[in-house]
Amino acid sequence: MMRAMLAPLRFGLLLAVVLPACAGVSPRRDSLRVEDLETRELSAAQARHRGAAIDRAISAVVQRRYDEAEAAAQQALTIDPRAARAHAIQAMVTLQQAQVDDPPDLRLTNTAEARMNLAARIDPSDPFVGWMYAVMLAQMGHVTAAAETAEAFLARAGNASDDERAALLGIAGTYRYELGEENAALPHLQGYVALRRDDAAAQFRLGSSLLRIAAVPVGLPPRSLRTARGQAADAAKAFERCWELAPGDEDAALAVATALLRAAELDKQLGESAASMVRERAVQQLQAVATQFPVSGEALFRLGVLAEAQQDLDGARARFQDALQRDPAHLGALLDLAALCDAAGQHDEAAALLQRVVKDAGARERLSDDEWRRIVERLQRG
Repeated sequence: MMRAMLAPLRFGLLLAVVLPACAGVSPRRDSLRVEDLETRELSAAQARHRGAAIDRAISAVVQRRYDEAEAAAQQALTIDPRAARAHAIQAMVTLQQAQVDDPPDLRLTNTAEARMNLAARIDPSDPFVGWMYAVMLAQMGHVTAAAETAEAFLARAGNASDDERAALLGIAGTYRYELGEENAALPHLQGYVALRRDDAAAQFRLGSSLLRIAAVPVGLPPRSLRTARGQAADAAKAFERCWELAPGDEDAALAVATALLRAAELDKQLGESAASMVRERAVQQLQAVATQFPVSGEALFRLGVLAEAQQDLDGARARFQDALQRDPAHLGALLDLAALCDAAGQHDEAAALLQRVVKDAGARERLSDDEWRRIVERLQRG
């Protein structure tokens, strides 16, 4: 699924996590000195040639054509030894060369980091250098440092274009999100989608961050509840946008209903009359998902859970059975229907459902030890 990616494809580089190299091995990250680079006064023609070479290098490295990127970057450095972007691109190329081996070549890895550090010291406000540096750190497995680097360059890149700012916002938000730091991710993701509204993956991350924050209101009620309610509503909008952009994404479609249900729950806590209406919107959303994805039982299962919460046990039973017709191994439907059967005195039916759970090799991995123990004990009782 798209959200499993650490960054959208627009960022150009997949953030593959590898074992980090020890930065203390020679060459050190600060072993290259800006002072040792020649300063040249460029003519207008030389500046144009340097710019064109850097543009070619950027295009090539984003498309992972590393040989072309290295050659174009070297052309730029031949003209201007202090071309920060060219140094950054060559650093990224060197890292890719290091990662050909498993484990990565330590000398090349440290050479890459030293060169990227040099680029950052040449121009600490260049948003492209910051983007490259952050992506490099993430590729090396230093995701926290990658997020911090992107944020530091964001703070300094006051003259960045919308495209450059979007790139930094996107990776800063992505890395914080992947680290489970939703509060830190949120402003970056909000800033990014304001510039890139059509990025479905970012819309999903934004919705997920808002929904997780809304799950635990901070502060004193009712203000904290109203804030959380607004976050849940905004999460639903983000998920809706994601679903609009990726209509085949069932997870996004289901997440719309989840966010609406959280908003309805908060409305109820606030005593708002809109609670029942918002909840009905969530039910309608799940019904729409069940229609759109006819081979999936998840939406029907969730409708069953909602029916059970409303004490509509016959409705819940029917929805769980419908879910199992579509997906005979749906774990939640099997367990909840078994519980309903036991409560109704239909112990043989409950045992049969639980037998299906224990015979499913994948079910054990999805259950806690305590849940598994209770199922086994229930079957042993007959």
